[in-house]
Amino acid sequence: MIAEPPALACHGLTLAYTADPVVRHLTLEVGAGETVALLGPSGSGKSTLLHAVAGFIRPTAGEIAISGRVVATAQRAEPPERRSVGMVFQHYALWPHMTALETVAFPFQRSGMPRPDARREAAKLLELMGLGRLSARPPSELSGGEQQRIGLARALARRAALYLFDEPTAHLDVPLRAALQEELAEQRTRTGAAAVHATHDVAEALAVADRVALLREGQLVQVGTPSEVYQEPVDRWAASLTGPASILDVIVERVE
Repeated sequence: MIAEPPALACHGLTLAYTADPVVRHLTLEVGAGETVALLGPSGSGKSTLLHAVAGFIRPTAGEIAISGRVVATAQRAEPPERRSVGMVFQHYALWPHMTALETVAFPFQRSGMPRPDARREAAKLLELMGLGRLSARPPSELSGGEQQRIGLARALARRAALYLFDEPTAHLDVPLRAALQEELAEQRTRTGAAAVHATHDVAEALAVADRVALLREGQLVQVGTPSEVYQEPVDRWAASLTGPASILDVIVERVE
């Protein structure tokens, strides 16, 4: 039996906007159906990595492969629309001139689905998100939580092999954050797709991920299951990332 290729494979990846790299020599794989949380502080390179996978940034070194197909190197990069990726942006990124229904229907239409069928499938997704009654509203008439769920529905409309979530709950209050986390988990289970979930929220990373990748200044510090990362940090920085309770002051006495 031929093994299924990873949903995402980044090898020796370096990303930069200027001469100073934001991500350095990063190698990371995400298995089919797996969710990996990128956990790190602001400026650690989480969003930059997701944008490169989505196709908005070309690597300066290394390569990116999605479902076994190389989509980006320093020499060439496929555009976002040719990658089997759905992305939920931190700041929603909804089109102001489109209603909720039109926004979610757009990816279906881009894939070649006739407009009536695309609108019908979009309406189903909106109902699934509990937003059917808001289908005719533009973003300006939606709350932040509603806009974020529209963004999620638009990403799911791609029917992608890989979903990228860039701090999707960062601007939501606690009840909405919990509800959206549950929604993300349910949708991933339903579709069987893989996901990369960027966050600086430790509780969120430990709750949603099969594995957690700790990112510091553009480099991976540790990759492991939530329990491994929490219980067996590789250094003091990794321990402090999961909370002060992870660090104990001790006196080491050497016994001859």
